Amino acid sequence: MTAPIVTVETRVVRLPGDPVKWNDQLPAFDPIMNLLRVVDADGREGHASTWLPGGFHEVSDAIAQFLRPVVLGRPATHREQIWHIGHDIGYFTSIRSALSALDIALWDLAAKAVELPLVDLLGRQRSHIPCYASALPHASADAAATSALAARERGLHGFKLHTFNRPDADIDACRALRAAVGAGFALILDPVNSYGRADALRVGRVLDELHFAWFEAPLPDDDIEGYTALARALDVPIANGEVRVRSLRDYAELIRNGAIDIVRCAADVQGGLTVLRKASSLAEAFGRRLEPRSYGTTLVQAAHLHWALSVANCEYFEVPVPKGLLDFGMTTVIEPDNEGWVRAPAGPGLGISIDWAPIDNATILLA
Repeated sequence: MTAPIVTVETRVVRLPGDPVKWNDQLPAFDPIMNLLRVVDADGREGHASTWLPGGFHEVSDAIAQFLRPVVLGRPATHREQIWHIGHDIGYFTSIRSALSALDIALWDLAAKAVELPLVDLLGRQRSHIPCYASALPHASADAAATSALAARERGLHGFKLHTFNRPDADIDACRALRAAVGAGFALILDPVNSYGRADALRVGRVLDELHFAWFEAPLPDDDIEGYTALARALDVPIANGEVRVRSLRDYAELIRNGAIDIVRCAADVQGGLTVLRKASSLAEAFGRRLEPRSYGTTLVQAAHLHWALSVANCEYFEVPVPKGLLDFGMTTVIEPDNEGWVRAPAGPGLGISIDWAPIDNATILLA
């Protein structure tokens, strides 16, 4: 009989470094990681983390109040049942990040219980996958081009530039990117849902000209009509779905309306690996790829990597550049090889070893 879960513990960890500011329109925030530890009666542990900005106690409170009572006494093999209960609770509460971390930790624990890497529990499709560098906004087109060229020289297979509502500057940056790296190198623009329809079409036509790999999140997630018109008007594939999409039904509507060519999903905020697996099967049924957002802490990266190696409809793995504080407290990190490919860490579960000393020193709440 599978051992029941006896402990669900959340650490709120203040990551080292200065406050982070995504863009000029948002206030700076302290970088926080929520580290979840789930333990079964045999002493095995599953781990997961969340890292996006939110209230310091948001995830720990959601787990303590809503999810811990559901999990205790159930084994990790009941994760589908647990996910459905959590999903139903989520109709009335904001617990998606907490449910996502819990689900990933349960998958980690389940794989450790059978002493398999998570990818082999999921069902391995391949052993390695090509990577692209995912970069934060740059101060100038030249700076962005320099970073893209560095990614190509490192052996990576592509480069993504994040921006925020600056279409004219983005056009200049995209032209500089292609001029720097030449043909045959994947380029991606992600304006983080910040454009209006006219600017999205104007920028998208430039991306068509420059043969970009895809155009990510140009409009707000819920503008299905706008995305449908944009996808019909442009040749560059349109990718969307990682922010405001709340359920599989939302993905179904995006696909049914022809609003996206590539599905985006983030397991660490949209319901865990259980949602990622369901969304990828939905995408595959309609002949679409799912390119996940693996930008995040090491445990977030690992969860998406194991999944990506278990499916056929994902082309790339997203590598944060630079990583900086994202690898804090981990003795195992995920790095591409010299040819720009990445493999899952060895060992059972996610394969990530945690250095608990710096984690404990930086913990501001244990719940």
